Amino acid sequence: MVVRRLKSQKLGFILALLFVISSIVPLKFITYSFAEQASSKKKCIEYNFEGKSVSPLVKYPSSVTLKITNSARAEGLYSVLVSGRKNVSDGVVVDITKFLDFSREYEISFYAMQATKKLQRISATLEILDSSGKNQLIVAEKVLLPNIWTRVSGKIQAYNYKKAKKINLIVNMPTSKSDSFYIDLLAIKDLETAYILKQENFENKNTGGFLPEDKNCKLTLTKDKAYSSTYSLKIQPSQKSKNGKILFPIKGLLQKGGTYDFSVLVYQGSSKPVSFLAGIKINDGKSTKEIVLTKQNVTPKKWTELFATLDLDTKFSAKDVSFFVKPAVAVSYYVDLYSIADENWGQPIPDYNLPSLFEKYKNYFKIGVAVPYKALTNPVDVEVIKRHFNSITPENEMKPESLQPYEGGFNFSIADEYIDFCKKNNISLRGHTLVWHQQTPSWFFTNPETGEKLTNSEKDKKILLDRLKKHIQTVVGRYKGKVYAWDVVNEAIDENQPDGYRRSDWFNILGPEYIEKAFIWAHEADPNAKLFYNDYSTEDPYKREFIYKLIKNLKAKGVPIHGVGLQCHISLDWPDVSEIEETIKLFSKIPGLEIHFTEIDISIAKNMTEDDDAYTRYLLIEQAKKLKAIFDVLKKYKNVVTSVTFWGLKDDYSWLKGDYPLLFDKDYQPKFAFWSLIDPSVVPEE
Repeated sequence: MVVRRLKSQKLGFILALLFVISSIVPLKFITYSFAEQASSKKKCIEYNFEGKSVSPLVKYPSSVTLKITNSARAEGLYSVLVSGRKNVSDGVVVDITKFLDFSREYEISFYAMQATKKLQRISATLEILDSSGKNQLIVAEKVLLPNIWTRVSGKIQAYNYKKAKKINLIVNMPTSKSDSFYIDLLAIKDLETAYILKQENFENKNTGGFLPEDKNCKLTLTKDKAYSSTYSLKIQPSQKSKNGKILFPIKGLLQKGGTYDFSVLVYQGSSKPVSFLAGIKINDGKSTKEIVLTKQNVTPKKWTELFATLDLDTKFSAKDVSFFVKPAVAVSYYVDLYSIADENWGQPIPDYNLPSLFEKYKNYFKIGVAVPYKALTNPVDVEVIKRHFNSITPENEMKPESLQPYEGGFNFSIADEYIDFCKKNNISLRGHTLVWHQQTPSWFFTNPETGEKLTNSEKDKKILLDRLKKHIQTVVGRYKGKVYAWDVVNEAIDENQPDGYRRSDWFNILGPEYIEKAFIWAHEADPNAKLFYNDYSTEDPYKREFIYKLIKNLKAKGVPIHGVGLQCHISLDWPDVSEIEETIKLFSKIPGLEIHFTEIDISIAKNMTEDDDAYTRYLLIEQAKKLKAIFDVLKKYKNVVTSVTFWGLKDDYSWLKGDYPLLFDKDYQPKFAFWSLIDPSVVPEE
């Protein structure tokens, strides 16, 4: 955790926002507006339930029980327990019509927690009532891990509902008919202010969730002093303990890997400057420690800002965390305009609490991912890789054009970094690929003396075979014992040819001989590496038969081939999962042959004929169902399927741009496809 000062531009904006807070008429909820906004609607509305009222939450339906509780909270002292549920649709409803300016866009957010022993899905739905009737649209949904507060947020384009008579927000937990859940810190914010997670100006006439460390220290809401509005919070330490430290619980607001800015204004009326400290107090369940984030001299009778930034490690863990303010000496003081801002709001941040994918399947097969070099240099990517995958494949960095762009000009600098990364993080490496008709430099097939393309003459054949042998043995030899499996030959089959062989430069010059030579030379360079033939569309009965015969013949000749790589670039429409199983069955007939699924992705773009959020959600659910069905098959054949690799870390890294084919979206958020592999019960059925 590191302390940093906020950029002046951002800090200035926060202070400008807080200045206008004081001019708002006190309500039973915290509300903030901007002076330049002519509309009576607010830019930021926040309910923290510290006034011990469940408002504006309403039972949905009336049989549900809503109760203020201090047994769990994301921040402050209280949250709302939603219990007495009898149907999956039971929860709470909020009429948000009066809060919206129908020319703007908003973020709706709240924190939710469930205390069951399994995963649950929380859902937020807009119910729009207009002249056409009643329509519903899911605006946010999240999978809740047990006993972990999760921020649930979504955007509302209010300008799309100008004709609405009423807009309700319905929150429920559709994965359970009866289990209870908690809600805290419900907010509706203009996108300009959405990064401010928490604001407190005490105009709601309670302590706002602050509490004294010493129970004899007195906290009082007062009009004596206020920064620019009516109320502030007065702190009076007891004469006996002289402990004036105040605490604000924040554990539920914090996300691993997050960066948070804390700001609070302090006033003290003594005759000389007093040093004030602010920071966090951490209880890990065994001991308690304080981390001072900032120290500031507070001039007498002048409001002074205490400000600092907290960077959380991705492995941060604690039973409880509170923000604290304390004077260095015993003195009465006031605080006002407290805020917590998320510096990473709007930026892609993974959820580091997610269950590990490779741990889930450790008794079945390796779970791998293909990654570009940039992922190894991105700390966020690295953390996601380490958490979910125990095998990686360099996406392009070990292909011939990358390793030997010109004859004899081997460049291993980037490939070496993959090796080092895997060694450091105890991750296996699949080498991809030694022989391919693409991404192989043209010099391989060019006569060094004439500059002409090589022919199938014996002399030219020798030139190409020598080049092939040198390339394979140099590369495989360099990484002997460091690469556990190689895609030796890639995509050499063309089912449209009578004999099944792709008419590549390799084939046109050497014939099929190059395939067995490649395996022999790779085995000579590293006898312990597992060697694979790799191809796509292996679900096509005609093509897979050619591949089957190729591998069977190589085996019969004693060629050292250990497995087949089934790429599995597929879509929602093709192939049927039964064809994938038939492919596994076919190759399982070859004794001792391992099967790797090497490049899995499931495209949904070909089906996206509608620009509609609900339809996109439907396709993502179908994608999840198909992936689950595939994994159900793979688990059946765990005796032969020993590795499963996804071709990309997240959707925007995929070679299928815009096809949404992977487990994580562009912001590292787990899609239904991910959850289908962890716990299919949280994936919607519709």
